[in-house]
Amino acid sequence: MFVDPALLRSGGSESRRASEHIDQAAEHLSRASMQSQLFGDFAAADTFHAATGAVLADHARVMSGNSESLGAVSRSAHVAAASFTAMDESNAAAVEVVRCNFAT
Repeated sequence: MFVDPALLRSGGSESRRASEHIDQAAEHLSRASMQSQLFGDFAAADTFHAATGAVLADHARVMSGNSESLGAVSRSAHVAAASFTAMDESNAAAVEVVRCNFAT
């Protein structure tokens, strides 16, 4: 199996950046507010305003979850890259020991 640790790290870094961007957007969205009279001054407008506010809050919550998921992907990619690199170095050292013992 071929693994490119540099590519794993690069993907992990991109995931981290995406996570940060989504987190910033979620924070911005959660701070957003709508004026109570934005849709008019009648009962249906008030109901629509409340529903829109609930959807806005839900989107911010979903975005925060997506940010956390991408952060976890980023951490996992970096751990995997380090693990594969360490395993490759360990295996190379073991092969070298066998080769040296075989030559003597």
